[in-house]
Amino acid sequence: MITTKQIETFIATRPFRQFALETSGGNYVVVSDPDWIKLPPPGFDLIIVFGLDGLVHHLPVDAIATAESLRTGTTLKKR
Repeated sequence: MITTKQIETFIATRPFRQFALETSGGNYVVVSDPDWIKLPPPGFDLIIVFGLDGLVHHLPVDAIATAESLRTGTTLKKR
């Protein structure tokens, strides 16, 4: 399980890197911009993520298993 404090560290990372939230069901939700995720106020437990696919994901905090940074897509050039 992951906490909102841990998610806040992913959001506060500069420069921002995309990260994925994995739910306990095995699905992934990608956060591609820090403005596209809304954390709950104290006393609530629902995270809202606006996806690139146009969907709005409503995730209870206790349903999020892990969060991991995604690679930027840069590769080394072959010599």
